[in-house]
Amino acid sequence: MNSTVLNVALLAFVIVTWGYSWILMKIGLGYAKPYTFAAWRCGIGAAALLAYVWWKGPKWPAPRKLPDYLAVGFFQTTLLFGLMLLGMERITAGKTSVLLYTMPVWTILIVHFYLKDRLSPTKWIGVALGSLGILSILGFDVITQQDLQIFTGEMLVVGAAVSWAVANIWMKTRMAGEDIYTVSALQMTLGTMLLLFMALPHGVLDVRWTAYSVYILLFTGIIASAIDFTIWFYLIKKLDINITTFSSMLVPVLGLLFDWLMLGNPLDPGVIAGGVFILAGIYIVSKK
Repeated sequence: MNSTVLNVALLAFVIVTWGYSWILMKIGLGYAKPYTFAAWRCGIGAAALLAYVWWKGPKWPAPRKLPDYLAVGFFQTTLLFGLMLLGMERITAGKTSVLLYTMPVWTILIVHFYLKDRLSPTKWIGVALGSLGILSILGFDVITQQDLQIFTGEMLVVGAAVSWAVANIWMKTRMAGEDIYTVSALQMTLGTMLLLFMALPHGVLDVRWTAYSVYILLFTGIIASAIDFTIWFYLIKKLDINITTFSSMLVPVLGLLFDWLMLGNPLDPGVIAGGVFILAGIYIVSKK
């Protein structure tokens, strides 16, 4: 197998397993409360990443950089997974995946207004399309369901997407020289510690243990977190960044598809239209 075929196969593996993991997370919330589930999932992923970094040869950060690791852990792990799973408890897995993948739109807006890296007119079109997609999803629910719990869930997931964007910008502006695998392992470890503290009132060990719940935690923690992100960082180095970025847009599409096929949630017009607008917006803002 030549390197190109291998890289494409690895990319397909990451996209499919990330898409499938949305369904497992939704099912997993039937076995544990959001913060408890997030702490276990991220804790398993952190342990796997730490083992990989130790095997690879650790490049520990300077003490002065630890606050940056803690900040990335807070935004990338604690807030991202905490808010996302709290929101997913109230809405479908497919809709959660679509709203979370508005992250590139929030990233480019923060870069424009905070870092003063001005957007081109073309990228403003992408932002407008992404915003229209969010409004399509939220507005359709307000019209057809008028459910405060669903709206709250959607806002929590949007908050998780914004937190993910902040983590990306923090990484780019303050941690460019750090070893990427060390960053992944330590930020997830520190973020998991905060999740464990938040899970205490709900019971850190309060999980309904079955063979299936163990499978869900191992799959989302080891495969969807540790292995997939390690492959992803490898592919970013080996493939054109536009290919990887555009391919990641297939994750929420697969999330919607698996949500429909496996959980039976209908693909309502607002979510479909919103997903199309969001994917188009992400594609435009992600292009060089």
